[in-house]
Amino acid sequence: MDQALIILIVATIVLWGFMVFLPKLALSELSPLSAIIYEICGGLTVALFVLFFIGGRPEFTLRGAALAYSVGICGFLGTLTYFYAITKGPVSTVATMTAMYPVVAIICGVFFLNETLTLKKIIGIGLSLFGLLLLV
Repeated sequence: MDQALIILIVATIVLWGFMVFLPKLALSELSPLSAIIYEICGGLTVALFVLFFIGGRPEFTLRGAALAYSVGICGFLGTLTYFYAITKGPVSTVATMTAMYPVVAIICGVFFLNETLTLKKIIGIGLSLFGLLLLV
């Protein structure tokens, strides 16, 4: 595997790890509805930096923009439901259980992108579901 790809994957794991842990601390002081406002401000900070980096001219197609906008809606609604979940349970359990989201991506990839559902993927999904049962 390419070293640059490994670095990006590790960075993503670390950043997403903090992303699912830090809300537990924030939610000890703020409501989920207030906390998501500040998270959006954090996202806007990154977006403004990227906008500056690309010279203020993001690419645009109506379909691409609509899909990317939908990503934002799904992401922030998912974050809001996650915030409520971690106010009701331990972050270690909730974060692990909600980490099942790649199963949804795999199923969508198979049905909408004609990706192959290999035996490895089926076994991986099965093991993930078994792990989920161990947490319940």
